[in-house]
Formats: sequence, structure tokens, C-alpha cells
Amino acid sequence: MTWANFGILGIGGLLVSVPIILHFLFQPKPISVDFPALRFLKQKQQITRSRLRLKHFALLLIRCLLIALIALALAGPSVASSEFGNWLTLGGVGTSGLIVGLIALVAYFRSNKNWLLIGVLGVAFLGHLIFGGVSIARIMGSESTNLIGDTQAPVAALIVIDSSPRMQLEYENETRFDKAKAFGQWLLTQFPRDSQVCIAATDGDSPFFSVDVGAADRRIAKIETSYVGSKIPSAVEKGLETLKTSAHDRKEVYVLTDLTAESWTGESSKKLARQLSQNPEYSLFVIDVGVDQPNNFSLGQLQLSKVEISTDGDFSVQTQASRVGPAAQRTIVMQVEKVDPSRPVVRDGKTLFSEEAFQPQSKVVEIRENGSTSTEFNFSQRLEAGTYHGSVSIEGKDGLAVDDRRYFTFRVNEARQTLVVHPTNVNPNLLLSILATEESIADGSNRYEYQVATQSEFVEMDELDLFDAIFLVDPKPIPETVWTRLGGYVEGGGGLGLFLGANANNNGVADPSFLTDDAKRVIGGVLDQQWFNETDDLFLSPKEISHPIFKPIQGSETAILWNRFPVFKHWGIIPDATVNDDETTSLPTQTLLQYSNREPAIVERTIGSGRVLTMTTPISDFGNPDGRKRWNLLIRTRPVPLFLLLTGMVSHLVQTDADSLNVQVGQVSALKNDLSQNPDSYQVFSPIVDKPPTNLNSVDGQIRFRFNDSPGHYRFRGVFDEQVALRGFSSNLADEATNLTRIGPSELDDELGAGRYQLATEKNEISRQQGTTRRGQELYPFIIIMMLVILGLEFLMANRFYA
Repeated sequence: MTWANFGILGIGGLLVSVPIILHFLFQPKPISVDFPALRFLKQKQQITRSRLRLKHFALLLIRCLLIALIALALAGPSVASSEFGNWLTLGGVGTSGLIVGLIALVAYFRSNKNWLLIGVLGVAFLGHLIFGGVSIARIMGSESTNLIGDTQAPVAALIVIDSSPRMQLEYENETRFDKAKAFGQWLLTQFPRDSQVCIAATDGDSPFFSVDVGAADRRIAKIETSYVGSKIPSAVEKGLETLKTSAHDRKEVYVLTDLTAESWTGESSKKLARQLSQNPEYSLFVIDVGVDQPNNFSLGQLQLSKVEISTDGDFSVQTQASRVGPAAQRTIVMQVEKVDPSRPVVRDGKTLFSEEAFQPQSKVVEIRENGSTSTEFNFSQRLEAGTYHGSVSIEGKDGLAVDDRRYFTFRVNEARQTLVVHPTNVNPNLLLSILATEESIADGSNRYEYQVATQSEFVEMDELDLFDAIFLVDPKPIPETVWTRLGGYVEGGGGLGLFLGANANNNGVADPSFLTDDAKRVIGGVLDQQWFNETDDLFLSPKEISHPIFKPIQGSETAILWNRFPVFKHWGIIPDATVNDDETTSLPTQTLLQYSNREPAIVERTIGSGRVLTMTTPISDFGNPDGRKRWNLLIRTRPVPLFLLLTGMVSHLVQTDADSLNVQVGQVSALKNDLSQNPDSYQVFSPIVDKPPTNLNSVDGQIRFRFNDSPGHYRFRGVFDEQVALRGFSSNLADEATNLTRIGPSELDDELGAGRYQLATEKNEISRQQGTTRRGQELYPFIIIMMLVILGLEFLMANRFYA
């Protein structure tokens, strides 16, 4: 137990002596009177005097106890909340023992003593003394007892600062992040001497105890906004593991946050609440530095119509401008940087980026209260081949600036080189129309350039590496040497599309040239029997459309009626377990599309840096070729589904890395890097100007960058054939990263446990709650109740004596 005002106990002890002194000082002195007639009363007088003396002593004891209780109440005794029940029980036992002792004393001084009653009361009083003594020894001597009350006893403290981008919200000329850091530094001054302090943030770093308060202060000052990191519950959980290593009994946890829901929900699954419930000795304070009604403009994710364009191509950028707060008007600007071979470059420790840009475009938009509006920009410019960076931004001052700008990257390419191979009895026109339309050829905006070769011409070709992708349309038997060359071409990074049909047939089974080891290695499996269906209830049946070949139909897949394009005949294929030439690495085969009979329609095999797509029914059956029955009706009056499917297959086979040009913060960007056309290493420049560049090497025909931890443009600079090569990608925050919606009380209770934490917004609230927590549960109310009881008892006894 501890005392808020220990000195008052001494004063109270002195005051207890006052009624004792007064009692003996003002007692009337007896006068001796010799009256023989009353001698018979002397014996009775002696008995009466003894009883009266006992009653006076009882009244004296009650009055002394009353003064002691007053001093005790003013001293402010308190105990740890976890030990409050023990001390309250001890107080009850003590009071009960006092009453039993008084009754035993009265019974002992009666003239007609009842020794049985006296013995029972004496044993009961002795039992109270033993129980009280043992309880005091157990409470005071237990190592697990956390006697809060000594406000200067050292503590083990954990301070968790929310470092999410939302904390950059500015209000009253101060960001929430700066306010939280200042609050944390003030907390350091409130801890008793010799306390241990652990500073943590939601930046994913491992927490640790600082050497001293000064080191903790410097740690807080160095914390920066983290765009990739953990949620608050995870950061607290990691910090609690550090707190467990401290020898201090008293442990305090402080969470400084703006109480936005995204910082709390979706990660912990109430694990933190369970952990806190198992450690009731931890005191948890949640300090709210947020704003109840914030004002903010923001831009949503950018939607680019094209990420790769030709030198004469154009594209559009669309986004949503949103508002939290009252309706307002803003100007939105889009600009595209020009390629500057001399930039980026480091000067005086800072990175200098390209300062030249094309003519910016701007639009003024009106955004309603707590609403949003869509805006679109079109970009059309004659460009040289290369990688270009641009941005869309909201002009003007805003509460949260980090979501006022979005970044994008696009690439201008020379048209991709493709080769279409077909036997003389096969019509490849559908595939050719996908590779280049008449309009794209006329205006120079086509993404692909193609050459057409008959199968006999293809057999004589040697330089397959000139092509980004090769398509074999319903091929006839292929020599073993050609299969070998095709395997090497794919392994080196090429894309191969096989569309099998009637020409692979040999008397009802697959021609032996399609069953060799090299053929199986390329195809992805063993060609099995042909499947026949006379009715029109067999068709392509996509189940999972997350693969890139389905990108053209994503979003409209429910509108495509595949059952209107029946398949009457297709090849069966059994994926095999072929391994690479070193016989150690397997070649994965994946079924991308099935028929309604669950047989594979399209399979993909990855060999080295390249890939093969094999389709088991032809895309070239027009009318009645060679007088035979058609294998399918995929090509009808409006073959839109097949057209979209082939568009996705072509894009996938030329191995464009368009999806890696614009990613979210934290994602890996993987760019194709053909060493015959690109450097084997690059310098990578971060969007942060004072961050030095890092080196990145090409591995397996790719450059993969994993340290994407800030929004902005990441630029790669290398040298190839004594010429500067510039590449890169853009990174943006996810929309939810700047969602300012506040967490509700019920959700916070779910994460921490109802009644398990104390919420504060001001420093004086923390000081008050700290004092209560460290001082513990006060006994003052219960002492006052005892005083009232004793006062009533004194009143009754005094009136009885002096009636």
C-alpha cells in the first residue's frame, strides 16, 4: 500500500493523543466522605465504577479511531487496481476483528462472566489476527504484486506512433504526424527516473528499448512517414513482446494516432485484444491527434487507355477527383515530361530530374460536398521511342497533399515484330487482322508488324530471334530440328503460339512428329486422341479469368455467350512432367481455358524466359476447308469472343511488361530486359531527391525492383552501345492509404477490448490518467463510510453515558 500524503499520518497520530489527554486531564477527582450508613453501598459502587471506566475506555477508543480514520482518509491511501480486492478484504477482516475484540473485552469485564463466550470470542479474535497478519505478509512480500502508488517508481513504457500517410493531414498549421511526435516527446518528460522507453512506429521496423530518454527523443525525431508498413495492432503486438523483457513491474503503452479506420482494421483479427486481456497489468492509453471533420481533396487511381503506344500513337488518362468537406472548385493539371538523356543525375548529394515537359493540360472542376467527379485528359504527340513519365495533380493548398498527385508511365515502342506461319491450305487472316488493322497501318499507330511465311519457308529460316513472337496456325508435321530450334527460341525469351487443327492428324491420331520429346517439351504435353461432338453443346468455358490472356474480356465476361460458338472437334492433351536439359528444373504447364467437357482448350508452358500457348482447336476454319467438316464455329458472322481472346493471347506472347510500368507502392516491378537491346545493369533513382541511387542487375532477362517504398517515378539509367538508356516505372498509393474515415468506438473496442484502454486528446487528460493509474485505486470512499459508521456508534454511546 502507498500513501498520497504520508506526512498527514504523523499529524493524525499526534491528534489521536488529544482525546486521551483530555480524558485523563478532566476526570473529576474523587472526594472521600465518611458516611457509615452508606458503607453497604461501597461494594456496589466499586462494581459500577469498574463498568463505567470500561465504557469510558470504549468511548475513548471509538473517538481515537474516528480521528485516526480522518487522518487516514486525508493521507489518501491507494492500492494497485489488481490488488484492490485483497486490500479491501483485509480492511473488512480488520474491522470485523476490532468489533470481535471489543465484544470480548466487554464480556471479560462483566461481573457475571460467561467464560464459554469469552473463549469463543478470544479464539475468533486470534483467528482474525492470524489471517490479517498472513494476508499482509503475502500482499507486501509477493513479487507479482504491482503496488501502484509510488508515482516515482520507474516504468517500462511503449510509445507507438502512427506513421501512415494519413497522418500528414494538416490542421491548424500542424500535421497530425508532427503533433503525434511532439506529444511523444512530451511523454518522455513524464516518466519517472530510470524508466525504460521503447519507441515504435507503423513503419515495420523492430522495436527496442532506447539507451536513455535522450536516445528515445532522437528516435522520435527521426521517424518518417511510412508508405509501406503495418497496421497499429501489429505494431503494438511487436512492442508488447519487447515490454515483456523489462524487469519493471509497471508497464504502460501509449498509442498516438489519428484514429483513422484504415490504421486499425483488417489485419489483427482481435489478436491484440486477446493479448491485452491476458496482461491486465499493462496500462494502455490511446491518444487521439486526429480531426473529427477534416477537409481534403484527392485523386483516384489513374486509368490509362494505353500504356504502350507507337511513335504516332495517342492515349487518354482518366481519374476521379474527390472531396471530403464542403463543395469547392479546383484546377486539375496533367503534364508529361520530355526525355532528357542528361538526367537524372546527382549533384551535391541531390538528384536532378528532367525539367522539360510538354505543354500541360488543365481543367477546372466543381466537386460537390463529400462527393467526386470524373475527369479525362487526352494526349497526342509525335514521340520518339522511349519511356515517358507524367502526372496528374490538383492545384492549390490542401489538408492532405500526398493524395493530390498521381503518377503514370507509358512507353513508346517501335512496332513489335511477329511472324505468322501457316501451311498453304490454311487461311491466317483472322490472326493478321488482330496484329494490325487497316486503320493502324494507315496512320502508323499499329503495335505489331508481321511477316507471313508458309510452313515450308519457315523450315528454312534460321534467325528466329528477330521476332518477338511466332504463331503457327494449324501446322502440318514439323521436323525434329525445327522443334529443337523452337524450344531454343522460347527459352531465350520468345513467345510461341500453337493453334492445332486438322493438319496434325494422321489417320485419326496425332502425327508422330508431334509426339517427339522436343515436340512435347514445346507443346507442354502429349497430344492425345481427338475429341468429337456431333451436337452443339460443346464450347469454350472460362472459369477463372485472372490470367493476362483474358484481360480484353475482363469486366464483360458475363455478356459473352460462349455457347453460341460450338466446338465439334478438338485435340486432347495430357500435360507431362518434362524437365529442362539439365534434368533438374521442371517446366510448368498450366491449363488456362477448358471446354465445357473439362478438357484443356489452351495450355501455357514456360521455358526459360519465354512461354508457349497451345490451343487445341483451330482458329482458321472458314466455310468447309478441304471439303471436310469444320472443327468449330468460333469464326461466325461476328466472332467477337474469339477476337478478344486472340488479342489477349497475342499481347501475352509478345511479353509486354506494361503491367509493371504502373504499380502500387510496395509492389515489385518486373521489366523485360533483352540484353541484345538493353544494358545488363542500371542505376535506379528514387523519387526522393536526397536518396542516393542504387545499382540493379538484369537476371534471367528481367530487371526486378523490390524497394518500391514511396510514391513517384522510379528511373533507371544505363548505358548500351555507348548510348544512354532510360527506363523506369511509376508508383502510386492505394486509394485506402489516404482514407480519412475515423474508426468508431465499437470497432476500437473490438481491437483493444472494451474498458481495456483510456482515450485522451489533451496532455492534462494524460497527466490525470497517469496519476490515477500509477497511484492506483483509492481507499478514500471506503474510509469515509467507516468514519460514518464509527461516528454513529460514538453518538449512540455518548448519549447512553450522558443521558
